[in-house]
Amino acid sequence: MIYNKDKKYSEKPLSGAQNYINHIKCDLSLPENIIICPVSMLTKIVQNNYKNKFYRLDGDIYILEKHNCAFVTNFGMGSPAFAMMMEVLVALGCKNFFLIGIAGALQKDIKTAEIVLCEKALRDEGVSANYIAPGDAFSFPSKTLNKKLENVFKQEKRSFSHGPTWTTDALFRETVSEVLFYQKQGIVTVEMEAAAAFAIAEHHKVDLSAAFVISDSLASLKWEPAFGHKDIDKNMHILLDCCIKAFK
Repeated sequence: MIYNKDKKYSEKPLSGAQNYINHIKCDLSLPENIIICPVSMLTKIVQNNYKNKFYRLDGDIYILEKHNCAFVTNFGMGSPAFAMMMEVLVALGCKNFFLIGIAGALQKDIKTAEIVLCEKALRDEGVSANYIAPGDAFSFPSKTLNKKLENVFKQEKRSFSHGPTWTTDALFRETVSEVLFYQKQGIVTVEMEAAAAFAIAEHHKVDLSAAFVISDSLASLKWEPAFGHKDIDKNMHILLDCCIKAFK
């Protein structure tokens, strides 16, 4: 029998990220603004294009010295890994987050390397119920940060789409029946972190927005990968730059 988790989100944990920070005697000082990316494909871009100070704390942390933010990556993929990293960042005083990364397309009109701003996330993962009530099918981003990022896209004349995402724990268990079901609901993308990220942000009363670059597609009911396409790297850099500008 599994413990009833209906109200777990409101219960006090035995430990927490602040206890962990105290245990490892971490005194790292970070800016309040964080760009967090589960995939490490932007590492070289950050190292080569932005003056930074590097730290290793459960992930790679680059404080961007000429900008009011830090970039965090290389901590693992999926909602559990993301939750651990974000908990540590919140414990260190970070308050505003842009989650960026790659996602699969579920709709045929969403093209390779397209930037998609996430409007809400379907909670088909195991982390979010630990942070917010399990009854709602979706978790939601910060309206304020979504608007700031959208404004930068428009000011920079960057094309983008927007819509809901499906967050899954099982990358290799996406099925035809699921894709058809979510296509009918208007779900635009599939990825592995957003639903948990929004829930953690809501629980801790911090702000988080998410945007993705399309790396593959399930829209035709078969997997069509485009990893390595030059426009994916290009638009990931554009997305990073737009997030930096949105924090100014």
